[in-house]
Amino acid sequence: MAWAVPFSVAHAQQGNTANNDSVSNASTTTLPAVHVTAVSDGSSEHTGSYAAQAVTIGSKIPQTVRETPFSISVVTRQRLDDQNITKIEDVLKQTTGMTVTRFDGGGNANNIMARGFAIGSIQLDGLPISQATNYTTALDTSLYDRIEVLRGPAGLLQGAGEPGGTINLVRKRARADFAGNAAVMLGSWDARRGEFDVTSKLVESGAIRARVVGIVDNRDSYVDLVKNDKTVAYGTIEMDLSPQTTLSLGASQQKLDTVRDLGLPTYANGTLIDLPRSTFAGRSGNTQKQETSEMFAELEHRLSGGGLMKLSAREVDRYTYDYGVRGNSAPNPLTGLMNLQGAASERTTTNRNLDAYITTPFELGGRTHRALVGVSYSTEDDKTASTTTGAAGGGTLNIFQPNYNVALPVMNIGPYTAGVNQTQAGLYGQVQLKPWDRWTFLLGGRVSRWETESRNLITGVSAPVQKPKPQFTPLTAAIFELNDHSSLYGSYAETFVAQTAIDVNKNLLPARTGSQIEFGIKSEFFNKRLNTHLAVFRILDNDRAIADPNVPTASIAGGEVRSQGLEAEISGQIRPGWELTAGYAYTDTKILKAAVSDIGQIFSPGTPKHNVNLWTKHTWRDGAFKRWSVAGGLRAVSDTYALSGSGNNIIRINAPAYTVVNAQVGYQISPTTSLSLTVNNLFDKTYYEKVSLPSRQNFYGEPRAVMLALRTAW
Repeated sequence: MAWAVPFSVAHAQQGNTANNDSVSNASTTTLPAVHVTAVSDGSSEHTGSYAAQAVTIGSKIPQTVRETPFSISVVTRQRLDDQNITKIEDVLKQTTGMTVTRFDGGGNANNIMARGFAIGSIQLDGLPISQATNYTTALDTSLYDRIEVLRGPAGLLQGAGEPGGTINLVRKRARADFAGNAAVMLGSWDARRGEFDVTSKLVESGAIRARVVGIVDNRDSYVDLVKNDKTVAYGTIEMDLSPQTTLSLGASQQKLDTVRDLGLPTYANGTLIDLPRSTFAGRSGNTQKQETSEMFAELEHRLSGGGLMKLSAREVDRYTYDYGVRGNSAPNPLTGLMNLQGAASERTTTNRNLDAYITTPFELGGRTHRALVGVSYSTEDDKTASTTTGAAGGGTLNIFQPNYNVALPVMNIGPYTAGVNQTQAGLYGQVQLKPWDRWTFLLGGRVSRWETESRNLITGVSAPVQKPKPQFTPLTAAIFELNDHSSLYGSYAETFVAQTAIDVNKNLLPARTGSQIEFGIKSEFFNKRLNTHLAVFRILDNDRAIADPNVPTASIAGGEVRSQGLEAEISGQIRPGWELTAGYAYTDTKILKAAVSDIGQIFSPGTPKHNVNLWTKHTWRDGAFKRWSVAGGLRAVSDTYALSGSGNNIIRINAPAYTVVNAQVGYQISPTTSLSLTVNNLFDKTYYEKVSLPSRQNFYGEPRAVMLALRTAW
C-alpha cells in the first residue's frame, strides 16, 4: 500500500490533467494565487498535513525526512488534533514499530520500547531526560507542535542509551501574529476536557512575543473507581535581541491526581481470567499523584551564510507518590480469594541539561557541505523511599465479587532512603559531505563520560562510584538520490549502556555495546506532501551481564541479543482533502549468547512480531457533503507473552493477537470551528493489552469509547 497508493493517485491526477486539457479555454476559471512560505524550524502547526516539513531528531539540523538516513516517524499537530490524542503514550501506540506497555490503570506509568529495547530517555527539544516507568509518559500532547520518533541508536546526540531509539517532543513556540485555539471535549466515563492556546506579539514590532497554553482534563475510567484528573500550564516568551539573535524562556507544569491500579491477576498457571473489564484489584483509598515541572532557556544566533549557534539549558523536576494495595497472589479458582499487599513509595528526580552547538555550511571542492560540533553536560539527582507490608498485609479480595470499601493498612514511607546521582558529559560532531551530485555522506561520533554515585541517605554511606571508561560512539551513513523523488540510504551506528553488575573480583562489568546497520528507501510525492519509507535493520547488543558459570553470585559480560526486522510507512496527503498515515513493522528478537537454556529464545516477548497502524481522514470540499469529514483507522498486533518465575517454575502468560478499529465523523461549522464525534474500539473488542504476572500487572484494553470534540481557532 505504501508504494501503490501514491503512484496510483499520481496516475489518476495525470489522467485528470489530460482530460482538463481538452476543455475549452472559455470555461477556464482563474483561481486566487496561493502563497507558500517555508517554515525553517519545521513547525507542523497550520500546515493541515500529516507529513512533516522538517525534523531535528538525530542531527539537530532541520532537514526533511528524506534527508535523514534513519527510520523516523513524525506525528504532526494536525494528526494529534484530528485523533484527539492527548497523552504521549497514546501517540506512540499508534506509531510505526513502537510498543507501549503500561504499569497502571490510568495509563500514566509506561514502558516504551522500539525494536525490542526500552527507550532509555525522551528528548525535550533535543535535550534528553531519563524515561522511567513512573515518569514522563504521562505528559500531555497540548504543549507540543509535533512528536518525532527515531528508531535505532541515538547515541550521537544523547550519549548513553539503549539501541532501540528515542523520542523528541518539539514544543510549541511563540508567534508574532495573534492567534489561538480552544477546545472542549466530552466523552465516555465522564471525560471532560477543556484547553486553550494563545500566542501574540507583546510589542508592535513583534520582537517580543509570548504563548500560553492551559489544560483541565478530568475523567473516570472503565475500571471501577479509577479516575485521572490532570491540569497543565505552559508559557513561553521569545525576544529578538537583534535581527540574528533570539532568546527563548519558558516553563510548564503538569499535575496528576489518579487512583493507583496495578492491574488484574491470572490463575496460578498463567491462564487469563474472564473478568468484567470494570474489575479493580484494589481499594477505594488507593492514591497516585504525579507532578512534572520544567524551566528552559534557549539562545539562538543565526550566522551569515546559513549557520546557527545555539545554547540550551533545561531543568525538569518530577515527583510521584503512590499509596495503596496491590494483588500479591493468584486467586483461588473456586472462591476467587487473592492476597493483597500494601505498598507505598515516594520519589523525586531532577534532570539538568546544558547543550551548546554550532552548525555551518562550508565550501570544499566547489561544493557546499555542512558541519556540526557541540558539547553537552547533564546531571540527574534521584531520591526514593518505599515500604511494603507482608505478603498479605493488605488483606484479601474476592476478585469475582470485589469489595472496595475496606480501609488501607497504615504504612509509614518515612524520609528518602536511597539516592542516585548521575553525571554525563559529551563532545559530539558530524559532517555532511556532498562530493557528487547524487551522493551525501554523513560521518559523526560522540565521546561520552558517565559517572554514577549511589548513597544511603539515612546513613550517608555511598557505594563505590561507577565511572566507566570514556566511550566513543560512531555514526556513518550514505544517501544516494535515485531521482527527484526517492533516495536510498544505509547507516551504521553504535550505543553503549553502563552496567551495574560486578564480576568475581568485585569490579564493574564493562559497558554494554550495541550496533545497528540499516538500509532503506525514502520517497517524497506531490510536492513533498506525501512521504514513504521502507527499511530493514539488524541490531546486535553485546557484553550483556549474565551469571558467571563458575561463581553464580557473580556476573560476566558474555550475553548477546539480536533484533532484526522491516518497517514500512506512508504519511501525508494522498489528494486534496485526503490525509493518511499507515505503518507496518516486523520485529524478530533472539537471544544469541546466554545460559544454555535461554539461547535461541525470544529476547523481547512483549514486542509483537507484527504491528500495523492506520489512520485516514477524508474531507469533502464541495458537493452535497461539503464541510463533512469521515475518518477511521485500526491498530493490530500479533501475539505476545510474558514469563514469570525462574528455574523449573516458569509460567508463561499469553496475550492473543487483537485488532481495534476506530471511526470518526466531523462537520466544519465555520471556517474556524469544527465538531467531531470519535468512536474508539468501534466493535467493542475485548482483549488484554498487556500481560505480566500471575498476581497483577495484566490489563484489559479500553472498551468502546466515544468522544465529542468542539474546536475553534482565531
